[in-house]
Amino acid sequence: MAGVWTGVLLTAFNAYAAVVTYLPQFLVRNDFRLVYGAALNAWQHGYSHLYDLAEQQTVVESLGAYWSPFLNPPPLAWLGSPFLVLPFGVAIVLWTALLVVAALAAWWLVAPGRGLTRAAHLALFVGLFATAFGLMVGQPVALVAAAVSGSWWLAERDRPVLAGLVLSLVAIKPQLALLVPLCLLVSGHRRMFVAWLAATAFMVLVALVLLGGDGLQRYRDALSLASQWEPTRRYAIAGPLGLGPQVYVVESIVVVVAVLAAWRQRNGGTALPIATGIVASLLFTPYVGFQDFAILVVAGWLVLRSRATHLQVALMVVGYALLELALVVLAVPILVAEAALLVSLAWARESRPRVPAAAGLEQSANPRAPAVAANGPVDR
Repeated sequence: MAGVWTGVLLTAFNAYAAVVTYLPQFLVRNDFRLVYGAALNAWQHGYSHLYDLAEQQTVVESLGAYWSPFLNPPPLAWLGSPFLVLPFGVAIVLWTALLVVAALAAWWLVAPGRGLTRAAHLALFVGLFATAFGLMVGQPVALVAAAVSGSWWLAERDRPVLAGLVLSLVAIKPQLALLVPLCLLVSGHRRMFVAWLAATAFMVLVALVLLGGDGLQRYRDALSLASQWEPTRRYAIAGPLGLGPQVYVVESIVVVVAVLAAWRQRNGGTALPIATGIVASLLFTPYVGFQDFAILVVAGWLVLRSRATHLQVALMVVGYALLELALVVLAVPILVAEAALLVSLAWARESRPRVPAAAGLEQSANPRAPAVAANGPVDR
């Protein structure tokens, strides 16, 4: 009950913040304005102009909203294109509803336990300010969380090809799960990796054809500009370390630790490799927004489903508190907690028995239940 009440109180505070701060400026502060504007710009001027910042600004301001550059990969603009048939005011409401459904789907598919335990996980997930903020401002983090969760759910039901295809949907904001496919490959889930790779390669090919040489150069220029912005680096390792060779050294270490962890997880299911990939991705990427931390809740659920150690549970509890206070404690304590969790995933014993989804839920409700033996080959 403590978890439920904590989550409810945090959710109530988030609702108050939304009513007071965000709803009065819903149309002009919601980041969907950039997705809608990018899709409209591409429709009016051609996809080669998707990252033409001057044309982006003109289109977004014509909606009555203030502009900032659209920097996401083309798939997010593709996702926003069907909303163009609707007036912007209607489209933004439906987009918000889609994000809420995606967040609920992620919880429904991955959260462990049953009854009050699952209710507590939902309350704490929605109560986390990073989650609520992402929903308030229209960020696609919930969509990525749903894609990762759906991928895990399908993989645990021995549908690796479909799981890999669903995982490719993280292309709308790839930095949140950038290293997940690598961890899956190293841990032995080759069919899932190949399906992800094929779908992602197809999207990349389509994007390159639509953008053309000029459009691709504009995208490079936009990303180069964004790499210099403090808001995009505030919660990434480039924030406290600054730009320079030291960042590449730390990124290399993160990849090595993630690969080591995935190698030690090779005799198990997909939960730990996916969780490892999520944690490592947020440490690796130079682009981390405050709302992006919501994806760590999905990683935490997957770790809990894999019989988390006492140390890992403690790190996740501390990490949750740090994320809730992220606007106060800023980046360094959060980065340290993320790094500690990643190291703990690599430090664990070499193999953990695979716990099928149904059995994992049962075991989460009864921590003393015996482990389920591994069944079937790792390459699923």
